[in-house]
Amino acid sequence: MMKLSLSRGSRDSLSEQIFQQITSRIHSNMLTSGEKLPSVRQLSADTGVSLLTVHKAYKRLEAAGVVQSIHGKGVFVKAVLNESPAMSSYDWQLSIPTYLTRSSFHSRPKTKYRFDYSALNSGLLPTIYLADQLKQMLEAESSILGTYGDVQGDFLTREAFSAYFQNELGLSGSPDNIIMTTGLHQGIELIAKTLLGPGDVIITEAPTYPGALDIFINRGAKVIPIAMDEEGIRTDLLAQVARAYHPKAIYVNPTFQNPTGRSMSMERRQELLYQAQLHGMFIIEDDSWSELYFDEKPPPKPIKSLDDEGRVLFLKGFSKALAPGIRVGAILAEGSFKQSLLSAKSSSDLGTPLLTQRAVLPFLTSTRMLEHFEKLRLALELRRDKTVAVLANSFDSSISWSVPEGGLNIWLTFPENVSTLDLYEYCLQHDVSFLPGHACYPYEPPYNHLRLTYSLLNENDLAEGLKTFAALTNAFLKQKI
Repeated sequence: MMKLSLSRGSRDSLSEQIFQQITSRIHSNMLTSGEKLPSVRQLSADTGVSLLTVHKAYKRLEAAGVVQSIHGKGVFVKAVLNESPAMSSYDWQLSIPTYLTRSSFHSRPKTKYRFDYSALNSGLLPTIYLADQLKQMLEAESSILGTYGDVQGDFLTREAFSAYFQNELGLSGSPDNIIMTTGLHQGIELIAKTLLGPGDVIITEAPTYPGALDIFINRGAKVIPIAMDEEGIRTDLLAQVARAYHPKAIYVNPTFQNPTGRSMSMERRQELLYQAQLHGMFIIEDDSWSELYFDEKPPPKPIKSLDDEGRVLFLKGFSKALAPGIRVGAILAEGSFKQSLLSAKSSSDLGTPLLTQRAVLPFLTSTRMLEHFEKLRLALELRRDKTVAVLANSFDSSISWSVPEGGLNIWLTFPENVSTLDLYEYCLQHDVSFLPGHACYPYEPPYNHLRLTYSLLNENDLAEGLKTFAALTNAFLKQKI
């Protein structure tokens, strides 16, 4: 079995990466003259890419003169006559597979006009109030800094989360069924670590949150993406997939979904839960933004509100909406799932820091939280409207988008012959960034979508950045004609 390190988030195509890595191994004598390469079918199975992708790479290797295809026998390494290029002392690391792919976009150079990172501008966050509350709390109880948090989480904080869930989300979870996490992302990791393993099948929306894809794939799970329509994941397709593949779990972000901004209808939520019950699946419900609705139109209640048998693992986080520096989230789970997740939490970090849990208490136990969300909704709605207006004035009907009813993102679709990864590289050169849509699909993704985040920039930079993005996109498209 040939292990290759392929990144679907790379600027190079998968066939180009296969070509480069095999060429590098030949030049470094990791593959020697006369050695037989895996068949196209075998390498396709080993790497999880299509037969066509491997075939293209092998054809290019043959054209480059480094391999020879012998009909009926296979593909063999040819003798390399040229002197091998000088190698760095770190080049051996290329032989070690890496597994973080989509997450690599967060480590790319930061630009002046950032539409790539789904987060809030610091001016929209209550950081001054939180800092003051933290100061008062430490003055009154400095021992917090010397105290480990309970593995399940601080009871006062769990109690506050429980009250918030009941009063604002219609959930009946008790503090005993809440596990505090260091952000919502850790909650996804804990669930995957506990309940998913090599060969397990998990269904996701298509497209979906890139960070979740990395987590599931790195666990060795097989991810099956299912298309969405305006009401959310298509449950008619879900039923077909469930019968054919017997999935173990479904991961959904039903309210102001990341990346599309769509919300699942209540009817679709009910059908999703029914399908999960029918086929013996559990649901991972990621609720990051349900408070951030626009047009005074609250979204439907969570799927978890319909669940009376512990089939839905409900994830909630407030880090981005309050203060990214305070990483606090929660899992609402019952039964043996809760006990297993507690064991995973214990082996992960022995408990979320007590200081960060207590930091959110002043918000959760007063009217501050609701007042903050009310102001935040208004500010984000204005940003959404500004973004939609610029898009409408800048692009013709060949580019489409849906107007989100909440959240931080808008999803753009281009003609199929337009690569938003190429557009991304073009915009980077002019200090503009966004998230290319292919990062939101697990395998062989479409390349004609992108996610634009309108919440990170201040108002002046947002207006200027949107105009710059539109101008760059139109210039890019003219080059392709």
